[in-house]
Amino acid sequence: QGQVTRIYDRTLIAVFKENRKVLREMVQQSNDLFYRSRERKYKVMPLLLRLQDNEIDSGHYYVQVVDYMNEITKSLLHVTRPCFDHIDNNHEGLTREQTTDLIRVGDEVEAIYRRINAMLTTNDFGDIDLVLSMRDRLFETISDAIKSELRRFNTSGKGSTKASMLYLTILNETRTMVLQLRNLLKAQRHFLETKGVIKSWLYYAK
Repeated sequence: QGQVTRIYDRTLIAVFKENRKVLREMVQQSNDLFYRSRERKYKVMPLLLRLQDNEIDSGHYYVQVVDYMNEITKSLLHVTRPCFDHIDNNHEGLTREQTTDLIRVGDEVEAIYRRINAMLTTNDFGDIDLVLSMRDRLFETISDAIKSELRRFNTSGKGSTKASMLYLTILNETRTMVLQLRNLLKAQRHFLETKGVIKSWLYYAK
C-alpha cells in the first residue's frame, strides 16, 4: 500500500508542476505494480486447487484480497496514464481552483492510507469504523469538487475541456481506489481471522 500512496502523491504533485519526467516515471511504476498484482491474481487458481476442506475460508478471503489489490492498482494506473498523456501532449494545465481541490482530496486520501497501513502492519483492525467515516468524508469532498467544477465550467464558459476531463478522471478514479482499499482491508481482516493456512498463503502471496 505504501507504493500506491507514494505513486499517487507524486503523480498529483507532478501534474500540478507539469513535470513530464516524473509523470513518465509514475506511469512506469504504476504499470509495473498493476502487472505484478495481475500476475498474483492469476496464480491464485492453482493454489486454490490444492486447498484442503479446512482451508477453504482462508482461500476465499485471500482471493478477495488479491482481487481488490488488483482493482486498486488498476485505478492508480488510470490516474497516472491520463496525467502523463495530458502534460506530454502539451494541453493546458490545471487551474488554481482545480489544484486546490485536488490537494484537499490528496490530503484526505493520504490520511486514510496512513490509517489503513497501520492496521495492515499491526493486524489490529480496531479502526475500521473510523476508516469508514473517513472514506465517507472523502467521498463528500470528491462530490463537492465535481459539483464545483461543473458549476465553474457551466457558469464561466472558460477553461480547458481537456483539463476538466483530466480533473474529473482523477477524482472518479480516486473514489474507486479508496473504495476498493477499504474492501481489501475488510477481506484482509477476515483472512487473518481464519485458521489453518495463514502462513502458507502469505508465503505464496509474496
